[in-house]
Amino acid sequence: MDLAVDAASSNIFRLEQLFHMDKIDVNCYKFSFFRVEQLSSKIRGALHRHPEGAGYARGEDTRARIVAAALKLFGERGFEAASTRDIATAAGVNAPALRYYFDNKEGVYLACAEHIASHVWEYLSQVVAHAEHVLAENESHDALIDAFCAIQERVVDFMFKSQNSTEWQLFIAHGQGGQGPLAGFQIINDRLNEPVSSVTNAIVGRLMNRPANDDETRIRSMALSGQLAVFQMMRRTALIALNWDEVDAQRLELIKRVVIEHTRAVLRAIIADASSTLP
Repeated sequence: MDLAVDAASSNIFRLEQLFHMDKIDVNCYKFSFFRVEQLSSKIRGALHRHPEGAGYARGEDTRARIVAAALKLFGERGFEAASTRDIATAAGVNAPALRYYFDNKEGVYLACAEHIASHVWEYLSQVVAHAEHVLAENESHDALIDAFCAIQERVVDFMFKSQNSTEWQLFIAHGQGGQGPLAGFQIINDRLNEPVSSVTNAIVGRLMNRPANDDETRIRSMALSGQLAVFQMMRRTALIALNWDEVDAQRLELIKRVVIEHTRAVLRAIIADASSTLP
């Protein structure tokens, strides 16, 4: 970590502690809380600008290390139990440096949520875009089913092939359980869950001859996607039940094949049911 940044962030921390009261006399001069807050804000704003050249690279590396350490600790302990001091120690920086990059623990948490959402969306965006194209072009039922299954296959691949998926799933699980700032859950929901569920709901709705926002449409879509939850949120239970010690390439292909066969069977049954109720 750049020593200048380290020192500057420490100075801000001490300045805010010193002047965090209504008024204080220093050498007979009175500094109002408002003026000190202005000064602190200006200094912090200047320091939060990324330095150019090599300084930028060092800053981004430090920021990335803090996010990686925070993701691990938030996943293992939850938001409340993971302290900023522990995160900073795990990242190899001091506590004021964490304040410099993220202001506080909630800022780190939101950065973790942004990190997960952006990286997972990058992994899924191509198959989601293809599904949107299939819908827009009013392609066949078979094409719609293929598009739905392609999303599921991509999700399964990420769950088992990504080196970070376990830590990220634990982080997300805490958010689903109501732990951590609501804004973190909203980031993942708005940037990841909603775009995916929007297109899967639309596919199921098209096959059912119902609106995408119909309750039954959404429930059926969630039920199909929920097949993956046992391997995502209950992986240890699933491995014990299968008497597996790990999921190797062959077992991964088996999981994908079974899930996709189930999905195809259900979607074809939905089409048949919708056809039988047409006037």
